[in-house]
Amino acid sequence: MPERTSIAIKDRHGFERAVPALPSMVLGRHSQCDVILSDSMVSRNHVRIFREEDQWWVEDLNSSHGTYFRDERVSRMPWEPGCTLRVADGAYYLTLRSESAFASEVNLQAILRTAGLLTGEVELDDLLEQALDRLLGISGTDRGFIMLPEGGELVVKVQRNLGVNMEKDIHLSMSSVHKVFEQGEAVWIRNVAADESLMAAKSVINLQLKTILCLPLQVQGERIGVVYLDSRRIATEPVDRPTFEAIVALCAIAIERTRLAEESLRNQVLATVGQVASSIVHDLKNALFLVAGHAQMLELTLKEPDGKHHVAEILAAVDRLQGLSADIVDYAKVREPRRERVDLAPYLAGLLEPLQARVRDAGARLVCQGGSCAAHLDRHRFARVVENLVANSLDALEGAEGGEIVVSWHRLEGGIQLGVADNGKGIPRKVLRRIFEPFFSHGKRKGTGLGMATVKKIVEEHAGTVEVASEEGSGTAVTLVIPDSAASVRSAGAAQDSTDEFRALGPS
Repeated sequence: MPERTSIAIKDRHGFERAVPALPSMVLGRHSQCDVILSDSMVSRNHVRIFREEDQWWVEDLNSSHGTYFRDERVSRMPWEPGCTLRVADGAYYLTLRSESAFASEVNLQAILRTAGLLTGEVELDDLLEQALDRLLGISGTDRGFIMLPEGGELVVKVQRNLGVNMEKDIHLSMSSVHKVFEQGEAVWIRNVAADESLMAAKSVINLQLKTILCLPLQVQGERIGVVYLDSRRIATEPVDRPTFEAIVALCAIAIERTRLAEESLRNQVLATVGQVASSIVHDLKNALFLVAGHAQMLELTLKEPDGKHHVAEILAAVDRLQGLSADIVDYAKVREPRRERVDLAPYLAGLLEPLQARVRDAGARLVCQGGSCAAHLDRHRFARVVENLVANSLDALEGAEGGEIVVSWHRLEGGIQLGVADNGKGIPRKVLRRIFEPFFSHGKRKGTGLGMATVKKIVEEHAGTVEVASEEGSGTAVTLVIPDSAASVRSAGAAQDSTDEFRALGPS
């Protein structure tokens, strides 16, 4: 086996990685360095490693915090295998070693260190930071990010050494990254110059990228995310592709384990909060009943407009608290839906009819698209879903001209699809990620923060799914898919397919 030389880099936290020793290389904090040392104590161009006449040398590049060997500051000195340098007051320790003697050990140590992620008790955000740092170190690359699905789309959760506009910086199109996630086929390019299609991309040439790695994060065949890594140099570190893919798989397991643990804990906390809240709601409702009663009696005795105004404010506050109490009780209860066969056309018309006055006041239209269509729902529970979604759309249309809400439905194989869409102000992306969180409210003066959480809960009680697509300034579309229950499927044979009939409720 031909002998190669590597440099072991150990940071102040004890994490160690190995990089190949090139004939001449600069280590430092600058993004153009051959090896990036990101600690703030490191100078932009800190130290140079080079080989002359079979001898390795180290040269400090006038760094602020120095390079040391045996507590003596180094300016320039020969560097022998096995000797360790201290960089920037201990931010890093560099050790020169023979690659042939340590390649197998490096592979094993990389796997064992990554396996430690499985036993750690850290939050998901911290775990993602650690996982990306390890993958960068092990692969010998300089930049990268990890994306996980959120709100129906892939979202960058952590990144290193990339600018704000990552789509321009990475120069492997984001559509290619999404393709890796969707199809599970990795992009593994050790030398961009050997790939004619990539060399044709001027941006890649300008950035002088040499290595591009993009791999799916998979757990038991299910893709949970994607990791992207690249470098300006050909990364020839000792960890081979099978070993690295095994390490990526370990990271995926650790990420999914932590995500599920956090989700379970969050559900337990919410269930406990719901139980406690519902236990006090009964007493709260009694108190509100008394407050409302006395306020109404007081109103009968008042003649001054100012006094009546204050009573009206009291009664309005009571109404809001009663609504919040009802939402808490409804959210806290876990129940099996009492499904029955309903025809969506008359059912939805009956639910939407009381909202016509508010629609007219907003100068909007409420449009139904769909015809006779059999569904199997808990008609009382599902009414809350429709009412909450339409109420949200009305809030989004506040102050807009030509506002329109479209409620549509049609039958699918084994279930129904229901949509509520508006052309209102839309939802900011950072808010869209949180819309199903209990008690989270955005842009509403009177919102309780339980509307969409209740929608999701009732839909999931029906074993259904809910998806929200929104763009700021372009409106919002909510799509529900509700499967028939096993008992309902047997009785659904006579269900009619939906038609494309259009009917408007409200002013045209």
